[in-house]
Amino acid sequence: MHDNQMVAGLVGLLLMAIAVLTPVAGAVMAALAIRRRGRNARLAMVGCLVMLPGPVVSTLGMLVGLGPLMDALGPYMAPHVIAAMALPFHLVGFGLVLAGALSDPKQPSTPSLPPPPLAPAPSVDARAH
Repeated sequence: MHDNQMVAGLVGLLLMAIAVLTPVAGAVMAALAIRRRGRNARLAMVGCLVMLPGPVVSTLGMLVGLGPLMDALGPYMAPHVIAAMALPFHLVGFGLVLAGALSDPKQPSTPSLPPPPLAPAPSVDARAH
């Protein structure tokens, strides 16, 4: 039984590391694409950074608040309350990533060329008459 608990703990640790490192990797990749993608990459980067506290809040909630929540709400409702604490981070971050992915890329502005020089006005020669 002890080995199963250790394996379960390691799997949980691995999943939590993936949940934390995925938004970090997304933010780094979006930061590298800012020069090419502009505003869209900034939105994606901010979305990834907004998602980052979600797994941290969930993990800290499980470590610190699970016992009191289980006493107050019961063993079936407490994990859902902790998951709901992380949900706003995920939803707002995902919305920003989608906004960056689905919005039209800004067309690079072409430098405006100066207007062509005007042709000199024909001079009126009074002696020609």
